[in-house]
Amino acid sequence: MAAGNTAYDFGMFEPKRREVQEPARQNNVIELPRERLEENRRPKRSVLKMLPTILSFLMIAGMAGAYIYGQVELSELSDSLGVVTKQLSEDQSVYTQMKMKSEAQMSLQSVENYASDQLGMEKVNRNQIENVTLAAGDKTQVLLPAQNGSWLSELVGSIRRFLS
Repeated sequence: MAAGNTAYDFGMFEPKRREVQEPARQNNVIELPRERLEENRRPKRSVLKMLPTILSFLMIAGMAGAYIYGQVELSELSDSLGVVTKQLSEDQSVYTQMKMKSEAQMSLQSVENYASDQLGMEKVNRNQIENVTLAAGDKTQVLLPAQNGSWLSELVGSIRRFLS
């Protein structure tokens, strides 16, 4: 055995380190010429490129506005329909009351009472009826004047007579 620690010196197996001199810190700022600097700047937004986006937004806002306007109109019409329906039911009630009142005033019994009390009339008796007979020759007849027209006017006339 060898005398010394050389057998157990594991430092021999490790890679040898070179002492590296640290270079001076480099500046991370990249300097570009002015021409390249102008190329890399954020481009300005063009109105022509933004026009589809603006038009889409305006269309969506217009549709939303139209929908809201329609809903407002619908609620207003529903409210006015409710008011009109209520007025209609009240008017129908008044009509029914007036109809019953007029029927009560114009009933057959009230008419008979008015005729007998106020006008002095009485009901028809058999002795008040007189039969009238006519002679066989007493008749009236309405003659239509003869129209000499075209066959079309005769056809229209016959259709009118048939339908009447």
